Amino acid sequence: MRYYYCLVLFLFSNSLLASALLDVKPSNKTQFLSLIKAKQGDYALVSGSDEVCKSAPFTLVKQPTQGFTLGSLIDFSDLHNGTQTKKVPDFCIVTSKLKYFVNGIVRTNRYSRCNDESDEGTTVEDLRFEDNDKITYTLSQPALSCVFEKQ
Repeated sequence: MRYYYCLVLFLFSNSLLASALLDVKPSNKTQFLSLIKAKQGDYALVSGSDEVCKSAPFTLVKQPTQGFTLGSLIDFSDLHNGTQTKKVPDFCIVTSKLKYFVNGIVRTNRYSRCNDESDEGTTVEDLRFEDNDKITYTLSQPALSCVFEKQ
């Protein structure tokens, strides 16, 4: 029995050490919403040339569900936990998966069209808050990257 307690203590201490060594730790929606509230404000574009990359306010959105927008084209206004499937016109399936981190969020959208099975794909959006009041936004398709700095 004593051996069992030592083993449990050893495994627990190793798991604490491993989580301390990881650079980006997972978070949850509640912690992430607190981060959004702290980061609100006007942001100017530092780098990026796509239409999506425009200086814009970073604001909390409470309707229809809590989320945020960075301007009008970067929209995470429908935050949820885990994976969600929606019915969208002209699509058979659209699945959205969110992963929250202590410094950002990753949304993976998978879609397929009903009338053309070859027209399916996945896009990944990654928004990260940097230590120096910067936000980095990347999109996988079309490939783009934007960096914004708080004003």
